Amino acid sequence: MSEWRDLRREASFRGVPFWVDSDSVPVGRRTQLHEYPKRDQPLVEDMGRRTREYKFVGFIIGADFISQRDRLLAALDQPGPGELVHPWFGRLTVTAGDCDIAHARNELGMVRFNLTFIDGMLMFPVQRVNTRRQLAAHVPTLLESAKARFDAAMAKVDLARQRVNAVRRALSSAYAFAINFLKPLTSLAGDLGALVQSVINAPGALAASLLSDIASVERWFSGYGSSGSLQSSRSRARAISALSAEPPVADDPEVAAIQAAVIGLVQDAALVDLLLDMVEVPVASVQSVDQPAALSVQLEQDGSTVEAGSVMDTGVPVADDILALRDAISEAMWAIAGDSLPEHFGVLSDARLALDRHLTEVARSGVWLRPYQPRTTVSSLVLAHRLYGDALRSAEIVSRNAIRHPGFVPATELQVAKS
Repeated sequence: MSEWRDLRREASFRGVPFWVDSDSVPVGRRTQLHEYPKRDQPLVEDMGRRTREYKFVGFIIGADFISQRDRLLAALDQPGPGELVHPWFGRLTVTAGDCDIAHARNELGMVRFNLTFIDGMLMFPVQRVNTRRQLAAHVPTLLESAKARFDAAMAKVDLARQRVNAVRRALSSAYAFAINFLKPLTSLAGDLGALVQSVINAPGALAASLLSDIASVERWFSGYGSSGSLQSSRSRARAISALSAEPPVADDPEVAAIQAAVIGLVQDAALVDLLLDMVEVPVASVQSVDQPAALSVQLEQDGSTVEAGSVMDTGVPVADDILALRDAISEAMWAIAGDSLPEHFGVLSDARLALDRHLTEVARSGVWLRPYQPRTTVSSLVLAHRLYGDALRSAEIVSRNAIRHPGFVPATELQVAKS
């Protein structure tokens, strides 16, 4: 059978079919010709791709042509873009332009028309809240509040009478957390003994330097996937929450107060570090096409191509992961707020709301996961092609489900992207 017979589709607009006698569409580039005196060659200025207007000369015929005509008229009068099924170009999103319909006395039971559909749609600018900037605006206030919280706690302690060994035991857990998650602290206090001396001799300078160094760290976003910036953020948030549950290690109330103050400072610093990392997380920009035509017959309406690859590799977040990260950080903020004075509690609450808004927007721009269980053991390439029509997304399935060998995906429940 001829290829064109396989590719041809029945024409319709917004689901209303019609017959086509002929069609045309202008293609090419818009140009502006500049001619200059005493020059043989003109300057041709490229003004962009021509607007594609799909024009049809066709008809509707049959015993019910009146009702079919009225349905087509209603579809043409409806404002906004709609789906056009073109006989040769497939499914397109277009806006109805100037059209006319004519009846003839010698063509009873039939209506002829000339239809014009414009590639594109009228879109008005829509104001969107910059959630990243809103979250970043809360960081300076949080830094000041964290410094004030630590200074107020340490002001109640008589540091001159404290024993180094007792303070050392009390701060061991906080230092162990810091060397894993707060690199600036290790530069300020190379070991636990140096941290104890800084707390006893110059607590205010230690807090100011730590928070300042945290805020000045250069940051960048390296992706949503397993090798990206978000990989360790969830574990850091859980560690912050676990640090709040540390029991006092000394019976001396002043040593216990020092322990609580330093743990609070380390938690606040780690939280600021997390929030600044979240400020760098962008809301993904995703364009999708519902029921696209075959690539061999579909016009590339936007003039660009989409590279094949996994969801994570192409810069699209997994909504489930983002929401889990949001909840983990929010829980850590609640854990800190529970041990805070009302002033610091209010600052943390405002920052938490800004964080929730931002990460919720990031999640909305991503894809969701769904459970899927293959019937038999299958190669990840075959499974990716079966699910998405794209074998190159096999790495996504392997990394998401920790598959040991990509050639043998077991017949167990997997987590895969919905699209």
